[in-house]
Amino acid sequence: MSRASMLAKIQAEIVGKQLENCLPELEIEYHTSTTIADRDMEINIAKSDSVGLFTKDISDKIINKKFDIAIHSWKDVPVEPSTKTEIIGTVNRGDMRDVLIIKKDIAKNKKKEVFQILSSSPRRKHNLEVYLPRLVPFNFDRLRFLDVRGNIETRLRKFVQGDSNGIVMAKVAIDRILESNDKKAIEFIKNIISKNKWIILPLSIFPTAPGQGAIGIEARKDRKDLKTIINKITNKIVFDNVLKEKNILNKYGGGCQQKIGVSIYSQNGRTIFSMKGKTEQGDDINKHDFFNNGSDKNCKNIPQKLLYPLQDDKNLFQRVQILNNEKISKLADSFIYISRKNVLDNVHELKDSNYLWTSGLKCWYHAAKKGYWINGSSDSMGNHKLKDLKNFVSEQIPRFNLSHTKATSNNDELIPMYELKVNVDALENFSIKGKKYFYWMSPVQFEVVLERYPEILDAKHSSGFGKTFDYLKTKLPNPSEIECFLSYEHWLSYYKKRE
Repeated sequence: MSRASMLAKIQAEIVGKQLENCLPELEIEYHTSTTIADRDMEINIAKSDSVGLFTKDISDKIINKKFDIAIHSWKDVPVEPSTKTEIIGTVNRGDMRDVLIIKKDIAKNKKKEVFQILSSSPRRKHNLEVYLPRLVPFNFDRLRFLDVRGNIETRLRKFVQGDSNGIVMAKVAIDRILESNDKKAIEFIKNIISKNKWIILPLSIFPTAPGQGAIGIEARKDRKDLKTIINKITNKIVFDNVLKEKNILNKYGGGCQQKIGVSIYSQNGRTIFSMKGKTEQGDDINKHDFFNNGSDKNCKNIPQKLLYPLQDDKNLFQRVQILNNEKISKLADSFIYISRKNVLDNVHELKDSNYLWTSGLKCWYHAAKKGYWINGSSDSMGNHKLKDLKNFVSEQIPRFNLSHTKATSNNDELIPMYELKVNVDALENFSIKGKKYFYWMSPVQFEVVLERYPEILDAKHSSGFGKTFDYLKTKLPNPSEIECFLSYEHWLSYYKKRE
């Protein structure tokens, strides 16, 4: 049982196919139903006091034993637990992020008085007001939000035909339709993506509704037999993360009227959470960290003298610029990864037909200020999620990495923009005597220090979530003990002794 919308039926089929693959003998029937929100398009979801506008009618049919399980977008399920039903499982989570689609003509105007965006979500409205000005290469005096209801196609049609400049929605909804068998819907959405600009909003500053991207499988609490079946296809990490998201928001009252986003995800042995927004009392919330996994419990008792590098140690390398303007200016219809903000300092032009992606937010802000349209960022988490762009960027187009001479590029063509040179004077005075805790910002940094001090192999090592971490795993004797942090500053805040 699911809602009757195209997306809801696609999600029901995702669950059904996984059950069929796991239990071929299982007979599966698909049924749909409308909900309160489907029948009354005049309801203001954000202001309504009703609970379960997208789920209650379907849940009632489960309670009345008309059907066995219900399939929901888990973000639509109320944070307050039901007394008669429960979410008993979930499958692999889709992309959690929101995507902002903007009409191409606005990108050409460097100044806009009012920037109109279709969205009914208080969370999205708040975070866009706070962060959007730094992400786009044009100026606007104020944001104006226009309420929008309906399924994905309806909302996109209102965007195309109306006076709005942009629309924001869950990326996973677009992904799932584009990965379906509905040729008409696929053509319609692909046409919109190709003819407009888009930005995939990073989770570190745009956490989403709890459960976004996850499918909730609901059943009566007394159906232990169904729990046994659903457990066979459940992604337990996703299940636990969504429950955490729901529980956190529930502390603030939950509901669609909240201006709070909560996203929890797992990578490299860390469970990371981002929480942004404003409470009903007007208090700002701004958190980006990871849950303590047990090994960090005593880290704030580490004396500063045992840490490397500290700020004074970071001058071991000099970045010497390399001019590649002629080659870069010829790049067109390509995917370009910008590894560091300084690589753009001597670039005079990047064609508008290129897709631009940054390693982190500092790089994004710098690029936008220089007038570049940035499509998204790895959010300082490495390139693991670039595969999730396949519905927005063809995997067949040329790919380039603007980085330093010794950078690794996987399948991207490296365009060296600077050289990392060892500062000879700093190296002469360099010593890691007594250092026990290391944070590495690049493989080159690690190799230079290792060559001089091979004994560091037995120390405690940390890095960010990207290529440096992957590299360290191949070089250190105990790769399972490498710790990941969101940034050097984040590592320092954990390990720097509090006086």
